[in-house]
Amino acid sequence: MSNATSRKPSLEDFKAGLRPEIGLLLCCARLCLPSAERDRIMLLLRSELDWAYLLNLASEHGLLPLLYRHLNALAPAAIPKAVLMELWGRHERNARRNQAMAQELLNILQTLDANGIPAITYKGPSLAAAVYGDLALREFGDLDILLRRQDVLPAKRLLQARGYVPEYELKPAVEAAFLRSSMQYHLVLVHRARAIMVELHWRTDADFAVESATDDQWWANLGYARLGEEKIRCFSTEELLLMLCLHGSKHAWACLGWLVDVAELIRQHPHLDWEWIARTAARLECERRLILGLYLAHQLLDTPLPERILRKFEHAAAVGKLADTILGTLFLARPAAMSSFAWLRFNLSLYERPRQKFTHCMNVVLAPSLIEWSTWPLPRALFFLYLPLRLIRLIRKYALKFLSGTN
Repeated sequence: MSNATSRKPSLEDFKAGLRPEIGLLLCCARLCLPSAERDRIMLLLRSELDWAYLLNLASEHGLLPLLYRHLNALAPAAIPKAVLMELWGRHERNARRNQAMAQELLNILQTLDANGIPAITYKGPSLAAAVYGDLALREFGDLDILLRRQDVLPAKRLLQARGYVPEYELKPAVEAAFLRSSMQYHLVLVHRARAIMVELHWRTDADFAVESATDDQWWANLGYARLGEEKIRCFSTEELLLMLCLHGSKHAWACLGWLVDVAELIRQHPHLDWEWIARTAARLECERRLILGLYLAHQLLDTPLPERILRKFEHAAAVGKLADTILGTLFLARPAAMSSFAWLRFNLSLYERPRQKFTHCMNVVLAPSLIEWSTWPLPRALFFLYLPLRLIRLIRKYALKFLSGTN
């Protein structure tokens, strides 16, 4: 992306070459439809559409609610009746599921608060309420809760009393090492009967923690938002935007719905403190991840951005290459999207400093993961064995892939 004029044609070519189903989904990937998008939707509806492919694509990208909302409001007669009924049924199931998860989240937060554990939720129901204004308009699969590190195990015990079980059973010594690990930042618990997953975070990201969760003053200064009839702690809009860009970039923006979150958050807050966002990204050394998310949201979803941010696109060659990689896999079936080594190369390209790349490689190769900790629950005196165990497991894993002809 050496300059703005050289990048734009490739994006236009990309859009022009999309299947009509993808074009239709992109048009519907927003809360409000401008007249140009309405006209384009009506034009695309006259195409020979593969409705099964469209529904699967929308489901994979978390956009069934918005697809149903706009098609039902704009041109229900142009939609095959069976397809419209399928969309309506999925929309209703999602709405009921989201409402139940929001209520469970409120119950958990009340339990934590009653036990002196401050907590803040983000993504999931709180993001749906804050950005979309309607729980039914966003799909989500789990509940993310940020805690102070020292509160994670007490919170875990409180959730276990509510019927949750850890995704991985860890011995106490191993669990303590897990909480100290620089590579780990959340603990997963699952309620089997309700099929609800809760992630207890002590950082929102392993590398780039936007929040100051260890600072009591930060907790005291948090604002509040409404979820249903209740007030819950919330991040500032600027913190939330940066976290969304970090999360999406880390996962190669595999879900278009994540970009919609970014786009709609920006549309609803035209007076964001971009100076704070840029300064914080620079301090954390994650500007590339921020700009990547903003670039994709701007190019794919017409997200309005200030001129100072647009100018950054002109000088961000690495971001252009990353965006091309993402656009090349965005609408592919997930299992075939990116090989293990391509994924490693992509992750390394996200880092801006050689020492960050080196640390990432060392952690990937040497740092014990949940697989080692749960498969071999060693006593503390034998923790040194986790390094050779991990190396053996990785060598065996990739040797088998090589021999089978996969990567």
